[in-house]
Amino acid sequence: MAMANSRYDGDKFIIVGVKDRPEGKEIKGIKPEEFIDSSNYQQVILNNIEPEIQFDYFKYEYKGTVLGVFKIHGTENKPYMLKKKYERLNEGYCMIRKGSMNALAKRSDFDYMYLNKGQFEIRFLEQSLHAIYDADGCASIEVAFSNTTNLPITIIAGELLIRNKHGEELTNHPIYGLNKRADNADFKLALSPKSEVVGHLFVGFSSSQPLKLNIDEYGLCDEKYDFELLLMDARHKKYSATIRQCKVFVDGDFLWKVKQLRGIPHKFRTH
Repeated sequence: MAMANSRYDGDKFIIVGVKDRPEGKEIKGIKPEEFIDSSNYQQVILNNIEPEIQFDYFKYEYKGTVLGVFKIHGTENKPYMLKKKYERLNEGYCMIRKGSMNALAKRSDFDYMYLNKGQFEIRFLEQSLHAIYDADGCASIEVAFSNTTNLPITIIAGELLIRNKHGEELTNHPIYGLNKRADNADFKLALSPKSEVVGHLFVGFSSSQPLKLNIDEYGLCDEKYDFELLLMDARHKKYSATIRQCKVFVDGDFLWKVKQLRGIPHKFRTH
């Protein structure tokens, strides 16, 4: 409940099997036979907390140790509270996570939750990044941004991260603009309350990045990647969205280093 009510907008995680000690965290793990099925937790939460909290509980192996991971997500429908008495906790009991502490929600916390009702949603409309604007040093991908809150939102910075199937970050690409290219430092995207914009998001791209992404001399790759888009607004609030199993297509002078590595001549068209 406390984690779901946190002001942080991304996914929240609770790790079972880690012990806090004065000298730091000790990874103790849990016995595999003691791992509790997610459905048991789902039933307890569903019976006692409203509105429904979306979460997953799964095993995670770290250096031969089994950990339990709660991934709490989709927490836009705050506040979350007890809908009936549960053991020593009374109906209406509401906790919120603040830093590393759980605290009772106060009037200011409820004000924040209700004033920020709604969400800023990022949707990828395609699963391909097209690095074809070599003269501008850009690639593009089609996206949609929706502001369903009652407040204006101005995005002032962001980046697109590309990771492999193991979660390792391969490249990062600063945002240059929506439907037009601008310098990263000048990027601003304003969305009024209850509005949506759709377009091609331009991000930075360089000739060294095809090497990191295993792109061949034809601008193609058999591998698929995970894309994560990170944005920050003028209030320094952060937003993110991830899409999996994506492709990267490259053309033009972006390929000159790939070709050079393979001993293939390249005729520049931009200089």
